Amino acid sequence: MQVDRYLNISTGTMMVVSDLHGDGEVFERVVETFLALRDVGEADRLLLLGDLIHGYGAATEDQSLAMVQRVMALQSKLGKDEIIMLLGNHEMPHIYGVSLAKGDLEFTPRFEHSLGSHREEVIAWFKSLPFALRTTAGVLFTHAGPDEASVNRAGRLRRFDHEELLRDADQSLAQQPDIGQVYDTYAQISGNSYAALARQYLAVEGPDDPRYPHLMRALFISERDARFSVLWDFLFTQNERSLTPSAYEQICQRYLDALSVGMITPQRVAVSGHIQVNKGGYEVVNERHFRLASATHARPREEGRYLLLDCKTPIRSAQELVPLVRRVF
Repeated sequence: MQVDRYLNISTGTMMVVSDLHGDGEVFERVVETFLALRDVGEADRLLLLGDLIHGYGAATEDQSLAMVQRVMALQSKLGKDEIIMLLGNHEMPHIYGVSLAKGDLEFTPRFEHSLGSHREEVIAWFKSLPFALRTTAGVLFTHAGPDEASVNRAGRLRRFDHEELLRDADQSLAQQPDIGQVYDTYAQISGNSYAALARQYLAVEGPDDPRYPHLMRALFISERDARFSVLWDFLFTQNERSLTPSAYEQICQRYLDALSVGMITPQRVAVSGHIQVNKGGYEVVNERHFRLASATHARPREEGRYLLLDCKTPIRSAQELVPLVRRVF
């Protein structure tokens, strides 16, 4: 059965946060605030715009796994309609075994090694996450925001099937006449043994581990499967960077139009996280795009904000969201 990666919300008030990146202190503050607002009838849903995981600091300060487990527990208790998380570019690599780094900071190995016995449950949860949330207010939520490449791929994104990509890559690996030679070639290119790399990046103990081929599978998917680029472009877009303001605003409008298909209410404003703001905890990029920074991407961190949106009352421009923003701290 195909999964619809786009959620539609027509009622209620939603608290929205973005990019908490393993920051346990901010996360607890967010949860406490939401539950308090919920108790007095001021919020009905909590929406996390992805990138819940991967702290930028020391391993001892990274609460990524505990935060994931808490969100999963809240969903079990309150329902997936009330606690919603979108797939971010930091969760996605763990579905495929792809390594993610920024400069000298390698994000994925730490989380892979922390999973332990929780691996199967957590990865299955990542696979289940929606990509977009559309509202009767006309506000569209995605992790990374408007992207020109995704304009013509909206339908493919809506029905995106992780399992299909993984299954096809496994079949390709199974058809290799000499898998040992494939591993050796990988090692020669990387400058380290395949076994050592699988242990480092995927917490695989050795060739007897059923996940041993998954590092090679990730290479097959990321370099040979055009379907993967659809997801990569959607989650890793750089938005307005390297574009003129007018060109980017046109992309925003086309993006909103494309992701409005099948929704009675046209989506008029895109809200995303993903990229740091220049100052504070939010930014009106243009009249069609609003950027939210709740923790890591706020400048400074203590300026982090959340959005409190009535999902039914029409919003016609990004500027109209500014009065709906509140401080996390």
